[in-house]
Amino acid sequence: MDIIYECTVELIKRVEGKENNLDYYLNSLSKKTGKSQKYWYNIFLNYYENDFPKLKEIVVPNFDLINKIKTSKHKFIFASNPVFPEIAVHHRINFIGLSPNNFIYVSTMENSHFCKPNPKYFMEVLEKLNINAKDCIMIGDTDFDRSSLKVGMEFIHINEENKWKEIL
Repeated sequence: MDIIYECTVELIKRVEGKENNLDYYLNSLSKKTGKSQKYWYNIFLNYYENDFPKLKEIVVPNFDLINKIKTSKHKFIFASNPVFPEIAVHHRINFIGLSPNNFIYVSTMENSHFCKPNPKYFMEVLEKLNINAKDCIMIGDTDFDRSSLKVGMEFIHINEENKWKEIL
């Protein structure tokens, strides 16, 4: 567990983006443990297929925000910190009664090369979608999300309900 935590912290703190987050993470785990990347991938895949879905029972969705997403004319990006593989992110989206199809982009370990709070995370998403930061608003719940301000993107904390309700 200590090595998994250590590798996750390293993933979040890294500043270079030569390989996607999943490859970087698996490579880091492999180097530190002597077990192959395939070994670690299979461990995680098994966990995310079989045990992770049970977490749905403890998730408390923000139904006001979810209903806004479902009915809004705006486009949405699921900009969760890409420290989870796609299978886990899709489960997380389903936990709250949404689908990846509710979003124009979903951040995962496989399609990301940086993590929050690195502003390069936000720049990568903006560049992939060819959109301007000034046309976006990050609705988030951590200081990591607040790093969107460094690329010129407005930030609204999830608890500032009056602000995001007015916009959405």
